[in-house]
Amino acid sequence: MDLGYDVIVTITGIVLVFLILVLLMAIITLEGKIFDAMNGKKAAAKDASAAKPAAPVKQAAAPAPVKAAAPQVEAGIPGDVVAAIMAAIYSMGNGKYVLKAVRRGKNGWGKAGVNDTTAPF
Repeated sequence: MDLGYDVIVTITGIVLVFLILVLLMAIITLEGKIFDAMNGKKAAAKDASAAKPAAPVKQAAAPAPVKAAAPQVEAGIPGDVVAAIMAAIYSMGNGKYVLKAVRRGKNGWGKAGVNDTTAPF
């Protein structure tokens, strides 16, 4: 075996791998810039269409705020847990969703055990 040939093949392989990685990085960066430009054009078109109202719009009276009923809470669930659930729902839904009830879920460990012991081979 010729040691020089093995070294040349190894170095060629390493160089080729890194060149392809650089090429992939350039392609991904280029795609990102293309998509950013496309999104920028869409946003500019949307802003331009929103900036030119066709006719003056009469402001309607603001709707009366809907008072949400207190959620039905199962006995034994602390108030701070209900408050945390309500805050999470409000923040994730931007105020569109209302908590109606809080109930304890079934224990999933029992079902997991049954599924594990009765699973087919």
